[in-house]
Amino acid sequence: MSNRAVTGRSGRVGVAVALTLALLQAACSTTYQPRPTGRVGLVIHYAAPMYVKDGREVPIGPFGGDLASLVVDTPAAAMHARRSHTQLAIGVPTYLTGVTGVIVGIVALSGPVGWVVIGIGALTAGTGLGFMGSGVTHAVDAVNIHNDAAPEIRPVPVP
Repeated sequence: MSNRAVTGRSGRVGVAVALTLALLQAACSTTYQPRPTGRVGLVIHYAAPMYVKDGREVPIGPFGGDLASLVVDTPAAAMHARRSHTQLAIGVPTYLTGVTGVIVGIVALSGPVGWVVIGIGALTAGTGLGFMGSGVTHAVDAVNIHNDAAPEIRPVPVP
């Protein structure tokens, strides 16, 4: 097979991969923007989830984003938002460390040492998942508590 044929095929594969990624990126977004109401909502822009309040968007990210600044006027919600951020900041690295330990134990180590590393890694990953789950539920609680405390909005009748 000639070098030219290989280069042409890999170029087509690269274009196909780039096109697929571009289509997937475009497919993961919303066009709806909640009206400014003082309530916290959730939108997806460019495949990234974001909180939105009064037109201000805050990226969520792996540690829950800056939800506390959006719900600061509701003390109970702000407490849940801070707890959510703390638990996610502990849980995500703990989970990743545990998964890394499991992978190292499987791939690089053998015998009893490998099994010990796998076990400790699995235990660490499970602990991280627990923190992450609790962090997500506190974020949901923060949004719900804040939205329940927000003034009631009556829809404007359409003529």
